Amino acid sequence: MGVTTRGGARACVVGTGSTAARADVPPARGTRGVVRAEPGRRQSRERGGQPLAAEGAAANGAAAPVRGRGAKRSAPAVSDALEGASTARRRAGEAVADVASLPDDVLEVVFGHLARDASPAQYFDAMLTSKRFRDAGMSKRALSNVGEKVLSRATAENWTEGASAFAEAAVDAGSVFAAFLVGSVDFYCRDARRETPELAAAGRTRGASLLARAAVAGSPDAHHTLAIMHFNGSGGKRKDKDPETGAAFCARGNILFGSANAKRELGHCLQDGFGVEQDVPLGRKLLAEAAAADVATPAMDAAVIAATVAAAAAEERLRKRNDINTLNAAVAAAAEVSAAAKHAAEQHLTAPPVARFLLDWYDPNVCGNVLQPGTHACSHPLCGRVETRRHEFRRCSCCGRTRYCSRSCQSLDWRLQHKFACLPLLELYGWIESDTESQDTAQVHGGGDDEEFPSSSLASGASSNNLAAMPAADAAAAR
Repeated sequence: MGVTTRGGARACVVGTGSTAARADVPPARGTRGVVRAEPGRRQSRERGGQPLAAEGAAANGAAAPVRGRGAKRSAPAVSDALEGASTARRRAGEAVADVASLPDDVLEVVFGHLARDASPAQYFDAMLTSKRFRDAGMSKRALSNVGEKVLSRATAENWTEGASAFAEAAVDAGSVFAAFLVGSVDFYCRDARRETPELAAAGRTRGASLLARAAVAGSPDAHHTLAIMHFNGSGGKRKDKDPETGAAFCARGNILFGSANAKRELGHCLQDGFGVEQDVPLGRKLLAEAAAADVATPAMDAAVIAATVAAAAAEERLRKRNDINTLNAAVAAAAEVSAAAKHAAEQHLTAPPVARFLLDWYDPNVCGNVLQPGTHACSHPLCGRVETRRHEFRRCSCCGRTRYCSRSCQSLDWRLQHKFACLPLLELYGWIESDTESQDTAQVHGGGDDEEFPSSSLASGASSNNLAAMPAADAAAAR
């Protein structure tokens, strides 16, 4: 690089690996001389004999005096400048540790934190960085912490061999959520077109075992699922029902985790004496606590309000038709109102990952798997559980058109949609002026061998026929 000197001559700057030295004798006018520069130093143009830029050491934070032409800098000064720059970089946090020097157990701990908190893309992108990172990400220490976030992409639509193998590896490593997910899939997700009854029974046995493992490890959702399985005798025959064990699981879930579903289920058991000794005041207390937990959830409150508004709009539209004068027409109209309420509520509620997996598994628009002949799914729109034998779930005793796996699902569905379509409320709508056609309800009930919930009033605390006789505050709470 050429530098213009005071005399107008051009000098050539040459970098060497030795100590910097500047020529003492200036080059002659009109000639080219050689000036040796120190490596790493920045040469600047001079204007009027003054430098326009500081030297490299000064830019890094070390003190570097301005030297005139021909001055020399000693080796100790250069060493002090470099040491000062290094100290400044360390203080500024610019020094980066070499990841390759980290021990394997430290990497496994890091990936364990990622497995608990990171998204699927972040976790698997980190694993693809190198073979060492992949081994750390697939280690048992890391996979034991795999949680809901990393497995959020393990949906029914994406349930491939790779996703299943990763979930199984997490189960073997001791992941609680993976055990609950795989256990629910093995127990409930069967396809009548591809499986024999023997294969389905073997899968349900393994699923129940994984759910029990998740419950022992501290999963509140696994406690609730096992309670429902014992209430209904799922996976077995009708004589396999064990309400006492189911109530014990609900009590454990309430005491250990304060689960709202466990409180609601146990409250109904205490009110009806189902599986436990009847204690109506304690049951009402637990139901009130569960209702308070629902109120504390903004999504549930917004869903109930949206469902009520949508149902009112649909009812007003149907009233203008003025042609609903038979029971069948009233049932169809009520179903339309209920569907509008359900659609509005689903805009504010999100099903948990496992429930969404079960819903998509049997959704004809997603996976399209077929239920066992004669079996039904729970009528709660965010549940996803299905019957493992015919007439396993109990029906609403008022209309007989809905089936629920548990009391908690019935009470939640009553608030979201079923109260707009249950047959006893048709008189309140004004669509039926007399009970002369009530005998036709036998056609709606169907099978007749199903067990029934005492009434749809279990969800609200009172039947629709005696709301007018209740105090105003109690009637509002019941609705």
